[in-house]
Amino acid sequence: MARPSPVAVWRQLSLRGRLTLVATALLTAAIIAGAVLTVYVVRRSLTAALDSSAFKTGRDIAALPSPPQVIAANNSGVVAIQIVDADNHVIDYSPGSDAAISMISKSQLADVRAGKIVSVRLPGSPQDRIRVLGVTASDRTVLVASDAERIDQSIRIVRNAALVGTPMAILAMALLTYFIVGRTLRPVAALRHGAEDITAAGLSDQRLPVGDAQDEIQRLAVTLNAMLDRIDVATTRQRTFVGDAAHELKSPLASLRVQLEVALRLGPTTDWQEVVGEVLVDVDRLDSLVADLLMLARIDESGGALRTREPVELSTLVEDVVATYDSARVPVSYEPEAAATVEGDVDGLRRVVVNLVDNAQRFAHDSITLTVRAVGGNAELTVADDGPGIPADERERVFDRFYRTESSRSRESGGTGLGLPIVRDLVRAHGGAVWLESNDPGLRAVVALPLRPAPPS
Repeated sequence: MARPSPVAVWRQLSLRGRLTLVATALLTAAIIAGAVLTVYVVRRSLTAALDSSAFKTGRDIAALPSPPQVIAANNSGVVAIQIVDADNHVIDYSPGSDAAISMISKSQLADVRAGKIVSVRLPGSPQDRIRVLGVTASDRTVLVASDAERIDQSIRIVRNAALVGTPMAILAMALLTYFIVGRTLRPVAALRHGAEDITAAGLSDQRLPVGDAQDEIQRLAVTLNAMLDRIDVATTRQRTFVGDAAHELKSPLASLRVQLEVALRLGPTTDWQEVVGEVLVDVDRLDSLVADLLMLARIDESGGALRTREPVELSTLVEDVVATYDSARVPVSYEPEAAATVEGDVDGLRRVVVNLVDNAQRFAHDSITLTVRAVGGNAELTVADDGPGIPADERERVFDRFYRTESSRSRESGGTGLGLPIVRDLVRAHGGAVWLESNDPGLRAVVALPLRPAPPS
């Protein structure tokens, strides 16, 4: 079996594991870099201190007018002292150093006299490695040897401490990070469990838990709950719409069934001409209802966005619509007050005017009047009739889908209960508003649409 790649392993880790791994890796890199830097700084500091002590010893001896008979090495890391001439012959020496052989070669003497420090090993010396520097005085040179092994011992102590402490620190940091990340992600786990418990059937009374901390997770929970509110509203609206549509479709279908069953029972005595006429009435109701349902479905699917957007002369559009009602039951007149150009979908705006006029046709007694005028930055279309009107407390509710007033606007009047809701949705898609007012007597429907900005001169 092939071993999984590091990328595959990384993808299989939880977010808690990933954050812990990343934090531990960064800490490890930081500790290693810090340990290396510490060792380097300690070595430089100890070497500088050792060399400074050796130079001071060399300068003190070189400052004497004549070589001392016995040179005493101090206890600041200096292990041997020799005074040599230009040919590297030993003139004087300290106890523990060779009396005849210089501790450095003649070539190294030249480097020492030039200010360099050389590292040598002395035969028979307990020190593994010594550092030799020189202080020149006339034709003689004071050689001072320091114990470099002391530096190595100090570095080993620091290194061993780092080798022991680093894994412990990394382990402690990994455990602490795992714990802290787990506590931090606990609200996320609560969100996940809350989302698993939410069902579409119980969406109305189920929401995600919101934490007390004012952090990103709390804001995410608030945003998700707001989204669930919108989904709940849309789902409820959809259920209501489907139920109302099924109820509205059931009535004409039931009427059709009854008429056909009666005609079949009557047999040869059936007046089929009358039956077909009554059936066609119900078919027309079904056709109108299906057309309105399709229009609302398109509006909902587009999310209120317009399919097209172009300049529309509202007065011309209203004139064209009014011309189609020449033989209507109630005369329709148009009184233009001002030209008004709006921007939007021509078919959608025509549907607005037609629905308002058809609605007025069902309930008007003698006249229907349309006007178009410019008010501020809006174009106002008014459709007024002289019918029974609508009570003030119901004028807003008639824009709900399938809603009908109890008194005058019944299903038998021919309406589907979708005309005004379609008007409202189309007007909102154009950035406008629609409302109903009393016409005393009758009803006046007012549509306000934003005027199209004038082109720059």
